[in-house]
Amino acid sequence: MEKQFQNWTLFFIAGIIAMISGLIAAIVLMTRSSAPDALFGMYILFGLVPVLLVIIIDRILVWKFGNKNVNKVQFSILLLIVFLWIVRFVWDLFI
Repeated sequence: MEKQFQNWTLFFIAGIIAMISGLIAAIVLMTRSSAPDALFGMYILFGLVPVLLVIIIDRILVWKFGNKNVNKVQFSILLLIVFLWIVRFVWDLFI
């Protein structure tokens, strides 16, 4: 069981969660009777294509460079995004 969770990374877990929640939301929206709901469900499905590409690229990088190196890069990307979000928040407070 421990071997199964050995190669999981941040983007892989986030991608799996996004795929599951996106598929559920798209199915619920597309089974409704109104056309705008069905269109929004289709937009959600098209939005899952980049998520699938990120998961595939993540698996290739884990296979090539290893789990620890890929996780370090992914956490630094996440910290950069959080830092930029905080800078934007502070910038909007004062201007």
